[in-house]
Amino acid sequence: MTRDDDWQPATSEPGELYTFEGQMRAYGHFARNLKTDDPRARAHRRTIGRTGWVFVGAALAVPAIAILLSILF
Repeated sequence: MTRDDDWQPATSEPGELYTFEGQMRAYGHFARNLKTDDPRARAHRRTIGRTGWVFVGAALAVPAIAILLSILF
């Protein structure tokens, strides 16, 4: 007899990301989407790429601002 809020281990059901099989399945889907010309996949790649560029910009901007502040003060 288990309650709904009891902890249960992750299973290898489709789409499960907490198991080795689920992670490998997700990596496979990602790799297939890199090669396809499906407009939905292109839109998804563009969205993910935009988010990635924001993180790259932030990673470059934070040290630059810190250097400028250390020079000025």
